[in-house]
Amino acid sequence: MEFTPLSVQVENLIEYLKKREKFTNSDLNLVASPYRISPLGAHIDHQGGPVLGMTINARTLLAFMPNHERKVRLYSTNYPGVVEFSIDNIKTPRRGDWGRYAMGAAKVIQEQKPLELGFTGALTGSLPASGLSSSASAALAYLKALAYVNNCDPSYEDYVVLDSKIENNYLKLQNGILDQSSIVCGKKNSMLYINTVSKEVATHPKPKLAKDFKILIIYSGLKRELTSSGFNTRVEACKKTAALLGLMGGLNSAKIFSDIPEEVYLAQQKRLPENLKHWAVHYFSEVGRVNEGIKAWDAGELERFGNLMNESSRSTLQNYEDGSIQTNHLFEITCSQDGVYGAAINGGGYGGCVVAFVRNEFSQNSASEIINTYTKEYPELKEYAAVYFAKPDDGLRLL
Repeated sequence: MEFTPLSVQVENLIEYLKKREKFTNSDLNLVASPYRISPLGAHIDHQGGPVLGMTINARTLLAFMPNHERKVRLYSTNYPGVVEFSIDNIKTPRRGDWGRYAMGAAKVIQEQKPLELGFTGALTGSLPASGLSSSASAALAYLKALAYVNNCDPSYEDYVVLDSKIENNYLKLQNGILDQSSIVCGKKNSMLYINTVSKEVATHPKPKLAKDFKILIIYSGLKRELTSSGFNTRVEACKKTAALLGLMGGLNSAKIFSDIPEEVYLAQQKRLPENLKHWAVHYFSEVGRVNEGIKAWDAGELERFGNLMNESSRSTLQNYEDGSIQTNHLFEITCSQDGVYGAAINGGGYGGCVVAFVRNEFSQNSASEIINTYTKEYPELKEYAAVYFAKPDDGLRLL
């Protein structure tokens, strides 16, 4: 299965909005905000670790036009009802309210520059709540729309900071900058190497001599809500371990793992309590996999890159203690298929997707076999689980 082409998605969304609002085509604007995959760098961006990201042709699409009511009014093809709020009175977000990212976007921009206009619009998502950062994708689409109707021109750094404020301050989710950096800076057919401390993003195009490959997205059917998934608890456990490791090594100001030089970790790792050691094991081994992985990518060594993806996912499951019985099983099924270079579990809760790099000749039948094997074990997920062939795409943009 392929994701819906952008042109078809645009046409369908405009027709959807026309049934709900009156407007002229000259007033209408469109934002495409892609989803991201992360082959390497699982759960280390909030600790200052380097990560790899790539944007794909699954996306949030937002159709919008400015209004003079100082309100945001939103419709969604994915969620019921209408979201409407005043940009002068943004309330505390409620769990399950699909408009909370739009409210967060208005709030964080308003803190920097008074907004003159709101907008009316509709959005659609290719695969929401699936572990491909659809939430950051939607938030960035809202930020882009608000900036556009108010004649703002945020930089890459501005978008990263603004989206981080939505996530960290407004929604109280203590994640890093992998998602927003990938989505804003994505380039077609390129891997991004993101330094989450300096916020520098290096673009690594696919080498000309590398083998062709396909990207396989296998959705587990398990939706996620990060703020209630134990995500923040894991972040705090990593910070606690980093602080203790710092004290052992004479670094009293260490707060996250990137504050700890690797030589200090190697010298002190055996002294860490058993219940904390695995957090450090995952972080430092994953940093090594990211740095080795970008070298493999640049050299066109997809087998080596895929092996690192597999190692990353196993560390995610065993050391970082993320994932679920279902996603673990889906990962192992995927890895066992002929033609799979490697697979990575993407998603910060207990659901999400498995993302695989596969040989160019990998067929739809082979992809369907993964889902069939998985749903035989978990028939209750058959209605929701799905598999897609994805393609790399450009990042956040006005159409």
